[in-house]
Amino acid sequence: MKRQILIFSCLLLSLGVMADGGDQTVTIGGSTVDKTVKQITFNGDDVVLHFSDNSTQTASMDEEVKIAFKLKSTYIETINSQFSILNSQRVYNLRGQYMGENLDDVRASVYIVNGKKVVVK
Repeated sequence: MKRQILIFSCLLLSLGVMADGGDQTVTIGGSTVDKTVKQITFNGDDVVLHFSDNSTQTASMDEEVKIAFKLKSTYIETINSQFSILNSQRVYNLRGQYMGENLDDVRASVYIVNGKKVVVK
């Protein structure tokens, strides 16, 4: 069971390391390690943490190893409206059927306009 939890942690670690600007807190046996983990491997009943400074630390699977991630959120600040441009183009449904040239005349769905998906609410 502990090995499954650690394997799941590896998957989460890979997501956290890829996340831009993410911070992580590594705790081994209750002690915080001020390093960033870049890889986790297993050696028998031990877990080996490989850090970004090319050092490693081995911990027994009996010890509690935690890696917590604090990710920066990203959001869209502004939206450039291209509705007037899209509104005068040929509109197709997802089956490729021509629906007309105006998004005002279609019901709420997803359409293809100028080669891009457009959501009409």
